[in-house]
Amino acid sequence: MASKKQEVAIVQQNDLVVSNEMPEWLQSKGEARGSENVTTDDMIIPRIELIQALSPARKKSDAAYIEGADEGMLYNNVTRELYGEAVTVVPVYYTKQYLVWKDRKSGGGGSNGFRGAFASKGMADDAIAALGEDGLEAIDTAQHFVLVHFDGKWQEAVISMAKSKMKVSKRWNSLVRLTNTDSFSRAYKLSATTETNARNESYHNFNIAPMGFVPKDVYQRAEKLYETVRQGGVKVSADYDNEAAAAAESEY
Repeated sequence: MASKKQEVAIVQQNDLVVSNEMPEWLQSKGEARGSENVTTDDMIIPRIELIQALSPARKKSDAAYIEGADEGMLYNNVTRELYGEAVTVVPVYYTKQYLVWKDRKSGGGGSNGFRGAFASKGMADDAIAALGEDGLEAIDTAQHFVLVHFDGKWQEAVISMAKSKMKVSKRWNSLVRLTNTDSFSRAYKLSATTETNARNESYHNFNIAPMGFVPKDVYQRAEKLYETVRQGGVKVSADYDNEAAAAAESEY
């Protein structure tokens, strides 16, 4: 998808005039200050989500509503930016978590069904035993750390894939291995496709298509993120919003 050119917005409130474009005098500054004490515990790693037919992002009465949101669109669950139906991503690091959900038939439903994210199946099973609730299930979930290209800029994000999305994850991992080089040496097109669940209901799933090798500066930025993630400097947030819950339920 071609990036939409962002217009410079000038806003004046009382005697303060602000712009959404960084001024030249700031661009020449050195290291950014003011966030020296911010750690991974103080941040939420953005997640790329898929909007489903009944997603909260489409409901004007919901706090998660995004103007212009439509089913099949990709979006950033932190900035709430709509990426559209396709976006370019560079895979940086792959890992897996086990998410515990309470089935909606047992009273879960929506974000109320999420019970936690765990590094291993054993830890997830121990949590289920400790909770002592009916209808709990540990779902293995692929976590793909990526750089995503949007509006001419690169952003860091995570793409979570579980259940039917897991087959997309495995295919993506296979495509990466076939290049016989670093995972972040190539870019891929991330888009949405329509599938049908066991109840013959349609829902949207991810689709991955290889593009080509990335420029050196993008490779180097991805390499830096890779080292940070590998050393434990970035972690996937355990906060899963209504969109993630709706997506998980739609695939049953």
